[in-house]
Amino acid sequence: MQTIYGIALGPGDPELLTLKALRLLKEADLIFYPGSITDGVKKSYVYPLLEYHGLENKELKGFFLKMSSDRKQASEIYKSTAIEIREAYLLGKKIAVVCEGDISLYASFSYLLNKLQNLQLPVSLIPGINSFSLGAALHKEPLGLLNDKIAIIPRAKNIEEITRYLLDFDTVVLMKIRAGWREFQSELAGKDWEYYYCERLGTNQEYITTDLAAVTKREIPYFSLLIIKKSK
Repeated sequence: MQTIYGIALGPGDPELLTLKALRLLKEADLIFYPGSITDGVKKSYVYPLLEYHGLENKELKGFFLKMSSDRKQASEIYKSTAIEIREAYLLGKKIAVVCEGDISLYASFSYLLNKLQNLQLPVSLIPGINSFSLGAALHKEPLGLLNDKIAIIPRAKNIEEITRYLLDFDTVVLMKIRAGWREFQSELAGKDWEYYYCERLGTNQEYITTDLAAVTKREIPYFSLLIIKKSK
């Protein structure tokens, strides 16, 4: 029987995925892809990446999660999707399950992986480029050098939390910043730190800046992050 592949597609640029990832996607009979449901409307961040590589003619199956802190619906979707994957696997199909970013970093696939393992299905993971690596590259700023310590913080709540991390780490990557942005953005300007803001990386809506004043006028999207470094 075949191995089920969990495949990372990278942060948004369709060319930022590995050769192995692309080969396995082309070999797959069936590709499962994630999406979101907002106000009853289904959207998928990764579907255009599949289209770019001419994979839309394959058998594709989306699984869509409501954008909510209530995880009940998500858990049900992961469970039902895992069962669908098992049924297709038992039919002998070559199966790939994709996700944005890296397969092991805040990836929705990790919840599905747990369900697949509980069903005792063989799974292999193909890693990918994460968003803050692309952000650092676009800003031409290293995330770390020599003995620099790096912290990755999701949904920071306030300036006090961020300050605590900057005491112990040289670089702090704030992910999913929309959740607490209004609570701490006005206080960032008073700190002696360097800022590298990124949103919708790798897409045609990509925006980066080191000017926090410009960011205050923007509506922060879900796919956004802020790299903070101690001043040199």
